[in-house]
Amino acid sequence: MKYYQYQSAFNSGVLDTRILGRVDVSQYYNGMITGNNVVCLPQGGVKRRPGLKYVADGVSSEARVIPFVFNVDQTYLLVFRENAIDVYRDDVFKATVTTTYSAGDIADIRYAQSADTMILAQEGYPPKLFQRNGSDTAWLFSDLTFVQKPLFDFNDASSPTAVDEIQVITFSSVATGAPVKLTLEGIDTDEFSYQNNASGAVDMEKALLDLPNTGNSGVSVSRTASNQFTVTFSGASADAWTQMTGRVTNVSGGNISVATTQDGTSRSEEVWSSTRGWPKTITFHEGRLWFGGSTQKPITLWGSRVNDLFNFDPGKLRDDQSLNVTLDVDQFDEIRAIFSNRDLQVFTSGAEFYVPESPITPSNVAFKRQTGYGSAKIQPKVIDGATIYVQRTGKALREFVFSFAEEAYLSQTASLLSPSVLNTPVDMAVSVGTSSEDANYVYIVNSDGTMAVFNTLRAQEVAGWTTWNTEGNFLNVCRLVDDIYFVVKRNINGVDKYYVERLDGDSVMDSAVTYTSPASATLTGLGHLDGEECRVRADGNVLSNETPSGGSITLPRVAQNSAEVGLFFTPTIKTMPVEKDVGIGYDLSSNKRIVKCSAFVQDTTALTINGNIVAFRSFGENVLDNTVQPFTGKKEMYLLGWTKEAQVTLTQEVPAPMTVLSLTIEMELA
Repeated sequence: MKYYQYQSAFNSGVLDTRILGRVDVSQYYNGMITGNNVVCLPQGGVKRRPGLKYVADGVSSEARVIPFVFNVDQTYLLVFRENAIDVYRDDVFKATVTTTYSAGDIADIRYAQSADTMILAQEGYPPKLFQRNGSDTAWLFSDLTFVQKPLFDFNDASSPTAVDEIQVITFSSVATGAPVKLTLEGIDTDEFSYQNNASGAVDMEKALLDLPNTGNSGVSVSRTASNQFTVTFSGASADAWTQMTGRVTNVSGGNISVATTQDGTSRSEEVWSSTRGWPKTITFHEGRLWFGGSTQKPITLWGSRVNDLFNFDPGKLRDDQSLNVTLDVDQFDEIRAIFSNRDLQVFTSGAEFYVPESPITPSNVAFKRQTGYGSAKIQPKVIDGATIYVQRTGKALREFVFSFAEEAYLSQTASLLSPSVLNTPVDMAVSVGTSSEDANYVYIVNSDGTMAVFNTLRAQEVAGWTTWNTEGNFLNVCRLVDDIYFVVKRNINGVDKYYVERLDGDSVMDSAVTYTSPASATLTGLGHLDGEECRVRADGNVLSNETPSGGSITLPRVAQNSAEVGLFFTPTIKTMPVEKDVGIGYDLSSNKRIVKCSAFVQDTTALTINGNIVAFRSFGENVLDNTVQPFTGKKEMYLLGWTKEAQVTLTQEVPAPMTVLSLTIEMELA
């Protein structure tokens, strides 16, 4: 017989079953084959995930939570539902605002906020303003009023009918060969030589076509009389132009006069409309408001004038003018998100781009393609300095990080060892440490109602995945400063209901209601759980199950200091199959027996190891009248039986605190 000791701190998180044969990698020995309803700790170990505190009900299956942060002291949770937004502050309802969003369109809303104003983009609706109007209960929802929208010539059957603009230029006492310039709406042509003949008309036409504001086509010039030329702006250049001016640029003198003989109408139209569609995505970057993609312009981005956020008038070629850029792609593509981080980044269905220049101006704007993975329809987030996004396939989370060695952005996978935790994600939020938690977490809602949770700290190479489920389905998630909120679907007493719930480190149950110093056996405020059997804790002890009726329950004894009522969830930790290098390679097939399992726990009051309940108190005088005290230290359990996998499963049968810092297994080989 040979004896070996194996220790795991679990900080590699849940590993895919395809890793079972990779006993040569270090992550194998600090990973889990199952890590459900627990979170990895950055220092190593895992703990029972926080419970979910009940906030509100009455929402629908399409409801969505979005944060609104006015300042550090005034933060609001916005609950979007069909034709309405419910506003909460500190989990207290404040107002309902009427909107025009249908239920099926809420998931695709993108938003950006500045001070007390949030701008909302959804391709089926004009961009909206949502504003705090001086108090918690006063809010405004309206269409965004633009100073000028971008214009575009779609040149199709729906385009406006163009009318030619005609202007006549007369040259008086201008010497042949004199250098002249024309000015069209503040922009000068290149200098050309005046010729009172057909050749002069050709030179003038070329100079006008070279202007950036004429559309590079549709301008024609003809000599219609001696010293007189007729300029016609048609097609792409048709517009209601301001009358041109002209001047001789040397001392030879002469006069140039212009008369408009026919006012034109442009074929261009506002690029966003009910006919052409509205912007899909939105962000702020370098003093501009950026929109990305629309129904008929899916790979185009528009940036406002600098510090003039609602003005998309192209202006006069200054650095602060508005921008209109179409991505250079070689396949059908669409913009999924635009994101402001180290640079302006663009995520499309087929590739990832960024603008290398800063500040961005009309003369230097260029979106450079970096990687070609494609993004899902989920707004990227920033964590540890990296922009994280879900790959289009829905099976990978990637970190978009600038590499100084490559002088380019790389899309590094953050889920290589744990792809099975992702199942077509639908929403994502991040938490970057709080007053009670020093870890960074990414919360990803899967389409099947489960949650994938990623603990990450790139500088320390911390990366651990776990999974969560609840008695129902997670639908979406958002972060409001230090709090994480969810919309959850639950079946309560046979009826589907939709709740808003908040992640609560002081709770060990879901849809929970907590009580401080109730000093009563009757607990109220449980109407959302009427008819559903619930777990109960009072003064730190687990009591018998109760079923609320009329919003209340009556306990068998008075709860003096604290109480919690809610729905139970089971944390589960299952180790990887234990293998050991026996000198000639890894032994994957021999029978093994776990002799002893030692769990180092912190502030824990309940734990089960391979179905065996670990004792956290001993019988003695008055022991049953006292609260179970949290325990920190080592708990040992001797186990029986031979297996080929030699796995250990840690769980709990009651709702109680649990943190497992490490697990040591003493194993015997046959």
